[in-house]
Amino acid sequence: MPDFEALVRHQQTSRRPATERLKVVEKLPIYNQSPTTDGKDLSTLFFGFVGGLSGSIIGTGLILYLTNKELIDFKLLF
Repeated sequence: MPDFEALVRHQQTSRRPATERLKVVEKLPIYNQSPTTDGKDLSTLFFGFVGGLSGSIIGTGLILYLTNKELIDFKLLF
């Protein structure tokens, strides 16, 4: 059975002081960057929305088509 008290004492005595383990990091400069108004974020949002909507419509149509042709069982999906 290991001697946990001796293990804890050893860890406490062999541990380096906090000044050796830690270092102070200087604060990064904050850049005052104005938001862009080129519409890039809006176009990305629009294309993401259109892509998601068309993907869901195509996926739903594919599931309904395969169910209609009896290639997959609709009860198996749910």
